Parts: sequence; structure tokens; C-alpha cells
Amino acid sequence: MFPDQAMFPWIRTTHGFHILVIWTIALHSVEAELLPTLSPHEMCAEADAIVVGERVSANRVAVHEWILRPPQGSLAGSDVTITGLEKHGRVISERGLEQAPGQQRRRLTSQKLLCFLEAKGDSWRPLVAAEAGSSGLVWLEQGNCYRYHQLENPGPYSLLPAGGHPTENDLRAAIAQGLADREQWEQVKTISHPEEQAIVLCSYLLERTSPERGHGTYRNRVRRVLPKLGARAVTELVLLLRNAMPGDKLGDAVLILNDLGPVAMPAVPDLVALLQRPGLVNPARLIETLGRIGDASVAHQLLPFLDDELRIRAAVAGAMARFSYQDSIPLVVRSLPAAQELQAEDTYYVYAILQALHELGAEETSRLTRVYLEAPAMRHLHNLMEPFIADADR
Repeated sequence: MFPDQAMFPWIRTTHGFHILVIWTIALHSVEAELLPTLSPHEMCAEADAIVVGERVSANRVAVHEWILRPPQGSLAGSDVTITGLEKHGRVISERGLEQAPGQQRRRLTSQKLLCFLEAKGDSWRPLVAAEAGSSGLVWLEQGNCYRYHQLENPGPYSLLPAGGHPTENDLRAAIAQGLADREQWEQVKTISHPEEQAIVLCSYLLERTSPERGHGTYRNRVRRVLPKLGARAVTELVLLLRNAMPGDKLGDAVLILNDLGPVAMPAVPDLVALLQRPGLVNPARLIETLGRIGDASVAHQLLPFLDDELRIRAAVAGAMARFSYQDSIPLVVRSLPAAQELQAEDTYYVYAILQALHELGAEETSRLTRVYLEAPAMRHLHNLMEPFIADADR
């Protein structure tokens, strides 16, 4: 996946370039990926309502059951209008069928569906709605489930037998668990005592302690809530880092410390110690977070990582820029890969190192930028790298 600003928080929005840099490099260096098909657990967290019913016209569904009833006074009638329903084909994809050559693909005969809905004005639409396929729309036929998937990107959505929850009974069991976990999460958000809330929120960050077990639905939401607790969050996150066990994944905890920035200063010794335990969290993420916190006293402990893989070298360069540690400039310069050997996936990291050198005021930045702009993989970044070229060199 392409790194976001949280992964490289030291990339500034100077000159208004940040968002454009992300999208430009992503388009050139990352292969297309399939758009996500949300799990029932994720959709239970997002849905305004969950309904089982029978389609009776192009986009109108007679309600058999509200599994999740919408809030009081909203659209909980005996039928619902689902925007775009008529565009969702019901022919099962060839990848979902075993068929003889020339045999026509089978079309679902059932009009029964289970839909995870979000309210839009006076009507509904399925979650993650696309023009002709949506994660939140599941067709039911003879007790089996059929869902839409994007098999190629770009490309159309295809209707396939559901994989993870192939039967209606399986799906309903997953929904029951998803709604129970949703209720528990809502209760966590109402805890009034900050220390207690921080403890419970941190429990979501490790699979072995999480109330939702192996799901990551609410672990992803912890990052929105926990930083609001400030120093109290740091106290619990430090304990989590210190008590980590083999097999734990600490990436989310470290990202939250990144979000907290200088407030997370008490976590610095524990973050540095984790650099020797790469199985728990990627060193690049640790280094990025140390740079964001801003304790320049750790600079000498980070410099040896300029001999590591390119992503880690870019993180170190960014940390040095955060620290304004100009003595690191010669080592950062030597960490750059040979321009003639650059691959498309390297361009972001080279750009990041050059920007760090620019931030550090390195005299070599202008010359190096010109060298890298000659590399075929970097030429599409010419306008973005212009600020690194000194006026005297133009």
C-alpha cells in the first residue's frame, strides 16, 4: 500500500504540494488494487439499518425484518426505497460457476436480499454503493448468499457466491456478533473516567486483548478517539509497548503516539527499545514517530538505520529534518540510491529524502535534484521537485 501522511508526518504542506505529491506518485508507482468488499463486521459498525426483504419493483423492497432498526422517527416503514438497486445485476459471474463451454450463465431467480443501509435523505442506499455493485447488498437464494466483487480494477462488479459467509445462517451469525461488538464499542465511548477509558481503548489495539478479537473494525476507530485523552493515553500506550509479547502487532499503538506528537515524549525510550524488536513493529514506523515527537537526543541511535532498506532510510532522513540535525546531512546524502537504478516504487522515498535535505538546508539538494530528475522513474515529478532547485541553478 502507498504510505499516507501518518506514515511520513514530517512531509510538510509547504507550497501546497503534499496531497498532490501523494496522488501523483501513487498513480505512477502502485499497481491498481481491487476496491474493498467490506466484511459483515465492518458493515455492522457503519450501517444505519440492516434489513431483510423482497424486491417488489425496480428499487423498492418489501421489508420482512429489520435486523437493525433505524433510529426512532426515521425510515422504518413496511417497505423501503433503495437508490440504485435497479442497476445491480443478478447474473452470477463465470468465476462463480462451473459450466460447460457455451452454457449461459445462471441468473438468480430469488428477489430476496439482505442489505446494510445508510440513510440518504428520504431513501436508502447500500453501504459502499457503486453504480452496479455494492458491498452492502447481499442476495439470498435457497439459503445461500451472493455478493458483489470487483475482480479487476478498473473494471465492473461481478456477482459471486459469498466466500466468508456463504449461507444466510452464517451471515446472520456474523451480524449478531457484529452488532454485539458495536454495542460494546458504543458503551466504551461513554466511559466518563479518562484513565478507565484509555485502558479499555488500548485493549482494542492488540488481538489477544481486544474485545472484538481478530476483527480490526474498532481498532481502526481507536485512533480517532484515544489521542483526545492526551497524556492519559500516552501512559497506557507506554504500558502496552513495555508489556508486548512475541506475535503482538504494535503498529497501531505507534501510529497513535505519532498522532500525539510531542505529548508522547515519555514514550521515547520505549520506542527506541522497540527498534531492536522489528517483529513487533516496522522500524520505519518507529523512526517516523520519533521524528514527529521531536526528541533530537535520539538522533545518533537512528543514524545507523541509514544503511537499511529505502523506506527506513527515508524515515531517518525525515526524522533528521524534524530534529534540524544538520550534522546528519553527509550520511543522508550517502543514503540515496543510484539514480540510474531507480524503480517506480522507489520514487516516493527518493522524493522524501530530497525534501528532508531541502528542509535541512543542504547545499547538495539542488544538484542532487537535477540528477534524479534525469532518471526516467522521477521525471513525472519535475514540477513537484522544482522547489528543491536553487534559484542560482535555474
